Amino acid sequence: MPPPPPPPAPTFDPAYLASAPSPFAAGCDGVAVNGTVYVNAEVEPYIAVDPQNGQRLVAVWQEDRWSTGGARGIIAAASSDGGHTWAQHALPFTRCGGGNPGNAGDYERASNAWITIGPDGTANVLAIAFNGQVMAPGSKSAVLAARSTDGGNSWGATHSLIVDANIAFNDKDAITADQTDARFVYAVWDRLSDLFRT
Repeated sequence: MPPPPPPPAPTFDPAYLASAPSPFAAGCDGVAVNGTVYVNAEVEPYIAVDPQNGQRLVAVWQEDRWSTGGARGIIAAASSDGGHTWAQHALPFTRCGGGNPGNAGDYERASNAWITIGPDGTANVLAIAFNGQVMAPGSKSAVLAARSTDGGNSWGATHSLIVDANIAFNDKDAITADQTDARFVYAVWDRLSDLFRT
């Protein structure tokens, strides 16, 4: 008896590109270079699906990661067709993304972007942002948040949930929307104090 024919090759969904080339220019953070920047490196991506519309997706990631920690900025991308096409937006969480002293985004670097979408379709993004070497004199770190009510196509004001000088560093943030009550969104993070510095 001849051997059975091999099983058919698996088929895969087509791949769709969510990101684009970095929008950030060299030196956009306004400080001396400290480390190697990996232009177009898109690190720690996170995605959420609108519970009202499974075709609506919002993703966030770090753009242009530094070898010494953090990235030039946070990018948000929105899709309304199930991920086939995407529109990207730099969030003003850092100077490279359009942050400044007047909009709560006057930071050199950002990291750890998270996204969640509530039961009413509101998207909420969270990230850490910082200046200087972690907990060194003159350093500053924050946990920043913003929200979108139109599927990630535009974002409201940036809000600082916490800002610390060199006595602490805010890290490892996470956010989730309450799926039973659109009024509530929960954010947590580690606050590493000077007591832990070695």
